[in-house]
Amino acid sequence: MKKSLLLAAAFGVIAAGTALAQNSTTGSFNADAGAGIVGSKHDLSIATGIGALYGQTDQLDRICIYCHAPHHAINEADAAGIKYLPLWNHGVTTQFYNTYQSDFGDGPAASGLNGVGTVSNINQFADRHLFNGDATLGEPGSVSRLCLSCHDGTVAINEYGFDPGRAESRGAATHFIADQFKIGGGGNLTNHHPIGFSYLDVALHDDEIAAPDTVINGLATKEQTTIRSLLYAGEMMECVTCHDVHNTKNEGETFLWKSDRNSGFCLTCHIK
Repeated sequence: MKKSLLLAAAFGVIAAGTALAQNSTTGSFNADAGAGIVGSKHDLSIATGIGALYGQTDQLDRICIYCHAPHHAINEADAAGIKYLPLWNHGVTTQFYNTYQSDFGDGPAASGLNGVGTVSNINQFADRHLFNGDATLGEPGSVSRLCLSCHDGTVAINEYGFDPGRAESRGAATHFIADQFKIGGGGNLTNHHPIGFSYLDVALHDDEIAAPDTVINGLATKEQTTIRSLLYAGEMMECVTCHDVHNTKNEGETFLWKSDRNSGFCLTCHIK
């Protein structure tokens, strides 16, 4: 399965249990990068995770069940337009999002002057200092909307299960994600890194964006990983382009594919 298709509902919680490493700065616990989902921030079980805080009721104390189910997963007709359904077992968001925008509309170049009374090129900085994805920017793709189904705060974390034969199915659906972990809360994505746009199109127009086939070094895998391989459908910038939500092949913090120490992750795509 491609890394860009590896998904779980992405939300942040403090984890505790086995195979955990203590953060000496905050005193919290979290699984090491690349160590797997057990004990990670996406582990909602009670035994190894933090499920008790979110009202989890699964009798077998499973980890995967809050996002995926082998039987009786969500039907496409009930999936609010989401097409990518990896046996999805969690409620999905119907939120409409206001997305990131960045215009070059208030400087001397925009008025046709360069500050000394001569006509300048309005597009002087358009190749590198603007967001060049407007032409392809839309609503977050299906893969991102699964993540946002927890993160935007409109669906309870414990709203899982579509099996009518199980008493705990759908849970109490009363425990929502904490504000500090919300992404897209209130439908606002304007102050977050843009998603739902074509990275290929941006790279074509911006000479400070790395080529899609740039190899990402340092990943804990023998296979050669490129930026393109992390793009949804080989083109689109989505949540999974930056985050390995199952915490299996990443080497960076908060599920990042690569550590952002010294801004190394940002500088993988942004040539500055």
